[in-house]
Parts: sequence; C-alpha cells; structure tokens
Amino acid sequence: MLKPAPHKRLINAGRHHARQYHSGLYMITSICGLIDAFCFLALGGVFAEMMTGNFLLLALSIGTGTFFSDGGHFIIAIAAFTVGAFIGGLFVNLTRDKGQFQRTGFVVEWVVLVAACILAINTEPTVNNASGITLVVMLAFCMGIQNAIVRSFSVPDLATNVMTLTFTAIIAESKAAKGGNKNVERRIGSVLIFMCSAILGALLLRWHMTYPIILATLLFTIALYPLLFGHHEACKH
Repeated sequence: MLKPAPHKRLINAGRHHARQYHSGLYMITSICGLIDAFCFLALGGVFAEMMTGNFLLLALSIGTGTFFSDGGHFIIAIAAFTVGAFIGGLFVNLTRDKGQFQRTGFVVEWVVLVAACILAINTEPTVNNASGITLVVMLAFCMGIQNAIVRSFSVPDLATNVMTLTFTAIIAESKAAKGGNKNVERRIGSVLIFMCSAILGALLLRWHMTYPIILATLLFTIALYPLLFGHHEACKH
C-alpha cells in the first residue's frame, strides 16, 4: 500500500489536531452552563461566567434600591472574573510576539477548579457563608481565565459565552435570510451544548449541590488534552 505524501500527512495531522481542539472547546462550553447553573441556583443568583447577567442584575439592584442587600454578590463575581481575565490575558500576551498562544492558563484554571470542587465537597456552602463566597470567587476567576484564553484562539462561531450574538448569527445569516449560513453547525452546537449543560446542572442540584461542579471538573480534566495539544492554526477557518 502506498503511503500518503508528506504534505498530505501533515494536512491530515493538522485536521486531526483541529478536531481534538474543537472537542475541548465544546467540553468547556458545557462547563460554563454547569458552573453558572451551580452559582445562580445554589449561591445566590450570581453568575460565574456570564458577566452580562451580573452587570444587569447589579444595575437592577441599584435601580430598585436593593444594592446593599444584593449588590455585593455581583461585585464579588465581577471582580474575581476581572482578575482571572487579566491573568489569562498575561498568559496570552506575554507569548504573542513569539507566534505562540500560551495555554498554561488552562492548567491554572484546572487547578483552581479542582480546589473549588474539593471545597464544595468538604463544606456546606451557602449564599452568605465564607465557603459559598469563596466558591463564587474561585469559579468566576476560572471563567475569567477561560474566556481570555479562548478569545485569543479566535475559533469562529464556537462560543463559550456570548450566546446572544451566536443565536443572532444563526437567524440573521441563515439561508432563509439570504445569508451564507457559515459555521452554522458550530453556532447551533454551542447554543445547544450550553443550554443542555445548564439544564443538566439544574437537574443535578436536585440530588446534591456538589454534583454540577464535580461533573464540570471531570469534563475539564478530559478537555485538558485537546486544549493543551490541539493544533491552533488548523482551527482558524
């Protein structure tokens, strides 16, 4: 049997790495839904990843005069996410000039996520106790790192956040609207995975509040391989 030409083997390897990398992104899209379901339903109506929701709820708490009773939770989550996004940005920008995208941030995120999982299992977190507040900080920090690094890879229409824009693109660029319908599978996949994972997170909370974060940690552990070793350049199309 004839062996493929070297350049064809390289192309096939690149495609394989691209599939690996995309599988990692799909898994961390589901992590976002699980973690936000856990934080919103179990830890006082705050989001670890969807900062749009936190900004809106913070604004509503100010407008309705409930800021001093509710606003602190949103500020804590936004501040932790900000620190995570800043650190994620450092991981990316310090290596950008060398033509590399630093993925060490995913390892840092995994370590913090594992620590948060252990904390949730060994304590009884609530909205106002130290354990619950610490969990919000740790999870929002993780999501800040994740969003900063995922943004740097620039994989079109595979969103771990910004579901409004993704859903709009599905409709506005559809064939019915005379659009090109580009990457529609990725767009629909992102929305469905995010929604299904949030539904699953809410269901898991019925049995035990730690189940969503345990599942999120397991998924991220599996996703580490494609996230760290998947080929970046093959994904930019």
